Amino acid sequence: MTQSIGKYQVYYSRIIQELEKVKSYNSYQNLSKAFAHWYLSNFYKISDTDLGEIIIDGFGDNGIDAIVRENGILKIFQFKFPDKVGNINKQIEEATVLKIVNGYKKLTSSRKPSRANDNFINYRDIIKKESIFHYEFIFVSFTDNLSTNAKDSLDNSILEIKDLTGNKIEYFVEDKKKICDKLDRAQKNNLINIDIKYGNLLPGYNVRDDVKSWVGFCSARDILNSVQDVLDSIFDENIRNYEGDNSVNNGIYSTSSDDEESKYFYFYHNGIVFICDECRNSVGNQTASLYSSAIVNGCQTVVSLKKAMDDGILKDNTFLPIRIIETSDIDLRARITEYLNSQNKIRDSYFLSNNTFIRELQSELFEVGYYLERLANEYNYKLSLKKISEYPKEKILQLEKVIQIYVAYYNNEYAAVAKRGKNELFDKDLINELICNISREKVLESQKDYNEICKIITMYRRCRRVERNDEFLDYMNITASSLENYVDVMDSYQFMNTADLLLLNGIANVNVEKNFDEKLKIVINICKDIINQDKKVLPSTATKSSSIFEKVQNECKCVSQNVEKEELKLC
Repeated sequence: MTQSIGKYQVYYSRIIQELEKVKSYNSYQNLSKAFAHWYLSNFYKISDTDLGEIIIDGFGDNGIDAIVRENGILKIFQFKFPDKVGNINKQIEEATVLKIVNGYKKLTSSRKPSRANDNFINYRDIIKKESIFHYEFIFVSFTDNLSTNAKDSLDNSILEIKDLTGNKIEYFVEDKKKICDKLDRAQKNNLINIDIKYGNLLPGYNVRDDVKSWVGFCSARDILNSVQDVLDSIFDENIRNYEGDNSVNNGIYSTSSDDEESKYFYFYHNGIVFICDECRNSVGNQTASLYSSAIVNGCQTVVSLKKAMDDGILKDNTFLPIRIIETSDIDLRARITEYLNSQNKIRDSYFLSNNTFIRELQSELFEVGYYLERLANEYNYKLSLKKISEYPKEKILQLEKVIQIYVAYYNNEYAAVAKRGKNELFDKDLINELICNISREKVLESQKDYNEICKIITMYRRCRRVERNDEFLDYMNITASSLENYVDVMDSYQFMNTADLLLLNGIANVNVEKNFDEKLKIVINICKDIINQDKKVLPSTATKSSSIFEKVQNECKCVSQNVEKEELKLC
């Protein structure tokens, strides 16, 4: 079994795929230059045309990889992307720091350096013509932060420059954590700003400057008025959306609309937890302004209360507890969401909903007319708010099923797990590794083949429900001489009832120049021969067996090799 890998190794794998594309398309000679292009394009929104002038990296760069002018500040960049994943835990060394310092000195010196490329010379000319007194050294490295020696050397060099020139010099480090945070933020709909009118709000438990909290209470009506316009996205970081009518939600609805019970609502319910990047508490008008906010616990409460308000029966004396958490730490934000939603038993696959790669996949599938239901009950909830158009049933994809199909198609090692043990498949230490290469194209390809397989399985089941129907046998090019013979033949394919992912994995391993139906027939017969060898094992058990999956994979590969050899002989 493959050893689980950590978050940064997974992101490294994902990023390097993008860098290879950038490198190939732009004919860059190294990944470092592609990394600079990728970073500045994604996080500074600089066009490809402008990047041609901004990226200095190459012969004559004098230790500077890119320069960006922004609001009177000259930002001098150095980029580092490790050549192998094992180096991501290294620190930025002193030699790297000194390169950017020496580059700055040559850039601002009155003496022209002996070696300098056109872009470097262009920025020297800008500095000569314009008064620039503020510089930033920015180290972007998919590694750890500065080493102690590097930091000491950089601090001393900056002090020397300030003493000599009076220029303001600052430095910033974008390490692997900050880069991953940027990727996570880019896929979140977390630019939601709301103002909450409260009854009371007091400072709560604070850990550090970027982790604070407030506790208090609000009227239900004020809460609903605050989030009315963002109900389709305020729960974006929640693990599940509104789950419809059930005993809990019906209880919330009824207590908030009962003359006597509504005044006790505060004591009956847990309330709502908001999370945000920043909270500004205006005590004078009792309003909390939340920036980049989300509700991470309390979705059922809010939607049930909204239903009561829409029905005109929500009582004005319905109050509920609120908690506001302020943090800009993306990882902590994700953990808070997870733990707040772990008190009631939910499926492990729900925790995948906030994964950056899954958010990215959802956006990509939107572009081609598919709705990936990332959150539980997300589609019906947003449809009820009229925030999305209605999708055909076949265009609505359930995240859990998508992942099962994807893994069965693209990962031989875990294909059997995808069939038999979803809990193991969605283990939080494993799932990131399994989906780090997921893409819209791969999902659609595996879905297409899976749907075609399901049609043949349905055909087989249809034939089993009547005394005799030769539709499946005709598909397989088999003739049954009698009813008894027909029954025997159909029994030999009994595994078909539960073979969806086994057949899909087989299709993925048959590399022959044939149409889909021809390949599927090959795989079906391979499965039949292997499964029927052991009469003691039930077909339904066999189609979940790792050993059966492995045998089918090997046989499919052998078929592919034999076909290739025959084609070579013909040539």
